[in-house]
Amino acid sequence: MLKIRSLISLAIAAVLLTLPAAALAQNTASVTGTVNIRPLVTVPNNAVVTVQLADASVQGAPAKVISEQTFTTNGAQPPFPFTLQYDKARIVTTGVYIVQGNIKVNGQLRYSTTNAYRVITQGSPTNVAITMNVVGTLPNTAGGSGLLLGALLLGALLLLVRVLRIRLLSQTSLPRTL
Repeated sequence: MLKIRSLISLAIAAVLLTLPAAALAQNTASVTGTVNIRPLVTVPNNAVVTVQLADASVQGAPAKVISEQTFTTNGAQPPFPFTLQYDKARIVTTGVYIVQGNIKVNGQLRYSTTNAYRVITQGSPTNVAITMNVVGTLPNTAGGSGLLLGALLLGALLLLVRVLRIRLLSQTSLPRTL
């Protein structure tokens, strides 16, 4: 009889210990999705992608970050999947929540979201595909293709000048006498 009581006590203790974890699990949710980039180019191995879930309810103020995921690409290429866990208690049904992000290479900003991707409330989804647009200009990774293009344009210009010169000379030459 003592063994049965001990087993029952242990079972009750185990259930009571798991209740906070179960309550916490029930109070969390997530926003998932993918990150695409524009223009689509090869992303360096050391690129760092940051995706944030933010509260943008207050107009004119910066969005307050609720959750963030940061990872290094390690050779992976877009689209990059993400999952942003958040506490349901921090969400107000009338609030505005967005997903935003950026990609940095060697600490320099290369891509950033330029649109507000609404999520969670007011009929917005919890799975979203976001696009990050290039910031500034990308470094030339084409290996001198700009130089080749310049040489081709210069060659075409020289050919055009030569053709025009020949035409002008043929029109301005004196009439031939027999």
